[in-house]
Amino acid sequence: MQTIDFKQVTITGGFVKYLQERNERVSIYNVYRRFEETGRFRAMKCVRDDEHRSHIFWDSDVAKWLESAAFILAKTQDAKLKELADAAIADICASQREDGYFNCYFQVYEPENIFKKRTEHELYCAGHLIEAAVALHESGVDEKLLAAMRRYADYIYDRFYVKKDTAFVTCGHPEIELALVKLYQTTGEKKYLDLADFFIEERGKHSEEGYPNMNPSYHLDHVPVREMKTAEGHAVRALYLYIAMADVARIKGDAQLAEVCRTLFADIVNKKMYITGGVGSSYHGEAFTFAYDLPNNTAYSETCAAIALALFCDRLAKIENRAEYHAVFERAFYNNILAGESKDGKGFFYVNPLEMHEAGYDYNEWLRTKLFYPIPERVEVFDCSCCPPNLTRTIESIGSYIYGTEGDQVYVNQYISSETSIGGAKICIDSEMPFGGRATVRVEGQANLNLRVPAWNGGVRMKVNGRTQQPCIADGYIRLACDGDIEIALDFVIKPRFVYANENVWQDCGRKAVEYGPLVLCAESADNGKNLRDVRIRSLAGAKAANGEYFTLDVKAERLHTSEALYSYEAPKTEACTLRLIPYFQWANRGKGDMQIWFL
Repeated sequence: MQTIDFKQVTITGGFVKYLQERNERVSIYNVYRRFEETGRFRAMKCVRDDEHRSHIFWDSDVAKWLESAAFILAKTQDAKLKELADAAIADICASQREDGYFNCYFQVYEPENIFKKRTEHELYCAGHLIEAAVALHESGVDEKLLAAMRRYADYIYDRFYVKKDTAFVTCGHPEIELALVKLYQTTGEKKYLDLADFFIEERGKHSEEGYPNMNPSYHLDHVPVREMKTAEGHAVRALYLYIAMADVARIKGDAQLAEVCRTLFADIVNKKMYITGGVGSSYHGEAFTFAYDLPNNTAYSETCAAIALALFCDRLAKIENRAEYHAVFERAFYNNILAGESKDGKGFFYVNPLEMHEAGYDYNEWLRTKLFYPIPERVEVFDCSCCPPNLTRTIESIGSYIYGTEGDQVYVNQYISSETSIGGAKICIDSEMPFGGRATVRVEGQANLNLRVPAWNGGVRMKVNGRTQQPCIADGYIRLACDGDIEIALDFVIKPRFVYANENVWQDCGRKAVEYGPLVLCAESADNGKNLRDVRIRSLAGAKAANGEYFTLDVKAERLHTSEALYSYEAPKTEACTLRLIPYFQWANRGKGDMQIWFL
């Protein structure tokens, strides 16, 4: 399937329009401000600054911010943003070495160790800079950075592929592989695809440097890629590699590599993915661990990892379109990804737990030797700030994941209020999602239309030009042949429903979560008081939804009460209550408190 690029899609209203307006008005500038205050943008000048010493991955932070700016500037005239982007681009181009190399850390602090320290993110940073350059070029914003990054890619090709004179063969943190594919698709230069393929195929075939306290799976070195059967290691590294594998498999028509990608996807979604679409359950290595290991209060579930999973779904759909890929994308986007940003667009989560106990966090803060405990409130910048600009670029480019084509078939994969032109047809979507199940799709012209049926639907109702019609559903899509002006009114009937975890997920065994359409819901102490683990929900009958400042779902529940004794021989008593649930992505916007997703 070929997706329709966001530059050919106009977001016309609704929830995603609100997200993008906040992103353009607040988030992009607040991320810039915090990056400027911490020295990230000044570091692009490659001048020694011991007060704000460059970090090994600051290039990537600035690059993702530039990519976000490119996506915004592709559709808006923001002179101030353009000026900030131009200044950063000018600094990078001016600081680039004559041979094409650029890295704000190694050029200043360790020039003697260029391409000698595999774990230090050189190629990872190069990959994000290449992605930014491609985005700026394709958005019509800037050509200078693309020229500079082509020189850098040529230098990398010469050192790693031709001369093979570097101290390592593959990067400790995959990313450059998928970036090189983008560079190939933009320039048509086959050597960039060859280099991406080289980095993929050589992984796991050499004894290479890694962190001494991590096993080879952390760096994805445990086996060659074609022998991978389970998702292992650092979740972001793994998924960035899988994205590139899927890209190369599609472009080269490599059926074996594509099947490896499908196998890895199945392992993730069937055994290692949180209900929120989060992945990477362990703080130790930010990693995939073993099947069904999905702790809640110590969940790592990094924002970047959920974004990478969504991108992997997109790449798999390009190989072979399946409704399930778009369903997982939807789950990750509306839950884990959006939870990474605060309601005001200024604060961010790196880690996304599925349970919070304020007292436990406070006690841990008091300890001199702290244990891992996720923070209960979002912050504006981290030492490792990969997530904020990853969110800003994702939100701004979300239009790329709505529509697709395959031969003479047109697909609507996400119900986001928008419009586009595909072939001889104009398509407009007016959607209530994620808070409502209704969407109207208007077609002007001729199109063989395929409308995805969300996996959460409570029964599909459809009217075509005002007349009720039984939908023809195949492989998760409603299929319609449109010719002329057609209006398709869809109601996917959102009903709150229980979700039960596999019994092998021991943290959730015997408990249930509540979903409302694509949204995973949670309870906060701000609405319900403490001790949320003692809440039992027997039924969702009579649940009442309301959409104000926060979307809420009020359900009848019970609270368990025991005697004052620490242990008692008396069975707990129950007390009826009303439990207020909100979308998981909206939690932690009202101060510290407790939060719960899984209930008795």
